[in-house]
Amino acid sequence: MSWGLRILGLILVAVVSGLVWWYIHADSRPAGDAAQPTQNPTAGQFEFTPAVDPRRDPSCAEHAYNQVKTFFQQTPCQQLTRALYTTLTRDGRKVYTNVSVVRMPTADDAARLRALADKDNTGNVNDLIREGLVKVPPLKSLSNGGGYQAVQHEQNVIIVESDYDPAVKKGDKKQDEAALDTICEDAIRLGDQIGA
Repeated sequence: MSWGLRILGLILVAVVSGLVWWYIHADSRPAGDAAQPTQNPTAGQFEFTPAVDPRRDPSCAEHAYNQVKTFFQQTPCQQLTRALYTTLTRDGRKVYTNVSVVRMPTADDAARLRALADKDNTGNVNDLIREGLVKVPPLKSLSNGGGYQAVQHEQNVIIVESDYDPAVKKGDKKQDEAALDTICEDAIRLGDQIGA
C-alpha cells in the first residue's frame, strides 16, 4: 500500500471520529431540556404604553423652538419621529414621556444638535403636547417637568422629556426630577425602535 493511501485513510478516520464525537456530545442534553430563550433586548426598567401612534415629519424647523429652531433652519434634518408614552414611577405615579428621534444628514450634524439641545435655554424639538397634537390639560409641554435625556446614535439624536400627569401630587422636587431622569434614560431604547 502506498504512503498516499495510508495518509488518506488516516484523514478519513479522523474526520469520521470527529463527526461521531460531535454527534454524541451535541445530543447529550437530557430530553425536555430546551434551550432557554435569550432575554428581550428591548426590555427595560419601566413599561411604556403608547399614548398615540408615532408621528413622522420630513423636516424639523417648524417643529422646534428658540436656538434649536434656528439650527434646523441652517442645517435641515432628514426626518423627525415623535411619540408619546405613559408609564408609572416606582411609587405608582403616572408620567408622560415624549420621545423624539431626529435624523441628521451626518453624524457631525447630529453631534452639534445634541450639544446645543443639552444646553439650558437653547430650545428643543417640540414634544407632542407642546405642539398641541395631544391634549393633557393643564399641561402645556413636558419641557418644564425636569425629566430630560439625549443621546446620539450615529446620525440620530434621541431626545426624551418627561413630566408627571397634572393630576398627580408631586413630592420633593429633587427626588421627582431624579425619578423623571431615570424614566427618560430608560425611554432612550424606544427611540431606537421608532426611529429605525
